[in-house]
Amino acid sequence: MQAQVKSMMFAIASVAAVSLFAGDREYSDAEIKAQFMFAGRCRHAEDMKSNYDWAFRMADGDTNRYARILRELAVENTNETEWAIASLGKYKTMQSLPFLYFYSTNAVYGAEALKSIFAIEGVTSNSVAATESYLMITNYMPPLVEYNRSELCESLLKKVYATSGLEHFREPCITMAVEYARSVSTMHQSLDMALMEVDPSYRFSRRRLSVMRLAQNRCWNTMLTNYVTNAINELVAYPEASLPD
Repeated sequence: MQAQVKSMMFAIASVAAVSLFAGDREYSDAEIKAQFMFAGRCRHAEDMKSNYDWAFRMADGDTNRYARILRELAVENTNETEWAIASLGKYKTMQSLPFLYFYSTNAVYGAEALKSIFAIEGVTSNSVAATESYLMITNYMPPLVEYNRSELCESLLKKVYATSGLEHFREPCITMAVEYARSVSTMHQSLDMALMEVDPSYRFSRRRLSVMRLAQNRCWNTMLTNYVTNAINELVAYPEASLPD
């Protein structure tokens, strides 16, 4: 009897699964948005991914439609804005670019918008210029947002130095990164290491000493204070007068 009950339950579950995934009905934009929001509430990465994938399948795998829905959701529900913007890079529709460029000026969401822009159109004069504008925003940003901004800068810098065909972006990107480090960034250690990685001559230079001296006033924890202080001491001991530009 128990075996029969188990068999029956399995059969019912199988029918339900087939009905659910058969895609034999059209889903409204509202239903797709609700599914996307549900996916974001999943605790486990695997569940989250499968539910986001299902939201896409609910749109019949139509990237243009799904990207449009994500753009609408980003505006309608601020709890979903960041993740919707980040997701647009995955679906790579050119129609999303004006929307993403608009958000690239936003202090909070700009980093995710620019990451999606780079995913869609790559490194271009427009995307580099938009990145520079975003990096120069002087509004206060919480540490996590500032971390994302610095990570964006570091990632772009490494990409243009590592990728054949992007050599002409190297000089403007390192100039941009140094200026960001000099006047805005609070992620002194990771950005400093990225600059030294792509340009070894930066380590012992007046540019770096100038950046580190200005960074002293923007250290928000002991680790950063110690890093900046040690860098200054190392550069001054070079001695300073012998440092190249």
